[in-house]
Amino acid sequence: MEMDPSDVKKLVANDSSDSAAEESEEKKLNATSVSAFDMILKSLWKISVFLSDFLMSYVKEAQHNLTDDESVHPQDILRIFLLKKLSLAHPLDANGVCDLFLNILEHLPRWNSHFEVKEVSKKICNRCKMGMEYPVERSFGLIINAGSLRVVKALFENLTFDKILQIIRIDLKMPCDKEGCGKINYVQRMINKLPTVFTIALEWENNEPLGELFNTTSVLTTEIDIKTIYLYEGDSECTKYRLVSMVCSHGDGYNCVAYENNGWVRHFRSEKEVIGDWGGVLSKFRELHIRPEILFFENAMQQDEIVSGQKSEG
Repeated sequence: MEMDPSDVKKLVANDSSDSAAEESEEKKLNATSVSAFDMILKSLWKISVFLSDFLMSYVKEAQHNLTDDESVHPQDILRIFLLKKLSLAHPLDANGVCDLFLNILEHLPRWNSHFEVKEVSKKICNRCKMGMEYPVERSFGLIINAGSLRVVKALFENLTFDKILQIIRIDLKMPCDKEGCGKINYVQRMINKLPTVFTIALEWENNEPLGELFNTTSVLTTEIDIKTIYLYEGDSECTKYRLVSMVCSHGDGYNCVAYENNGWVRHFRSEKEVIGDWGGVLSKFRELHIRPEILFFENAMQQDEIVSGQKSEG
């Protein structure tokens, strides 16, 4: 079910009259799940297109028409709406923060298209030369085993993050479909349309030692080229993406590490810590044993256009 202005109206009314009841209900929720939920929302608000579209679609019009209470913030409206839809009473499963993010997207179908990746798999048999194209697979980015990053980096020390992702992806092999052949061939992955936001989820083991944590996070970079990861057959020349925010596990809770005002910051609980450059982020991961679990990359050209438009309006 999608959020619409009528939902906003109800939420604004409830927010002013039932805040005590909502606080009581929230105490019954699992603290770790709520922490993950809040840091996912925090990360989404750092994505230019998400913030821009949400404000344009709902908040400006809804708050202007439905309430004179300027203390009701966009973040509060969205948070209350989703808390009523999601089940956060139990602890998350291992690497469950990604499932929680996908559940959030299910309740925000208007924004699904920004995160959606439609992938086509093709293969040509090296033996009989028979070609095969498989049905389109719809996803919201990549799910990558963190250990795979370490393994490939150890084998190919000079490879970039996006090139390592390409190697992990092309490792998939399938047998030829022609009767009597059965030759095992690599499968080629391709996309025709660029997502606005490219999401990468990292799956971790339970207790990686500090060395493995460092070897994994040191692979990460703040910019990727999606045409390195996929064979891109579209007509856009802007295939570069910038890292804007991350949802990270830290002990029993979650953090949001985001790029703000030309530097990186860490949000945890209701606090904010200024980190600085990307090297400082990697040092902070190692120092506090923080594991990035969801990385949000935004298309660089579209991000620049939105930011430029916001500055001109201001």
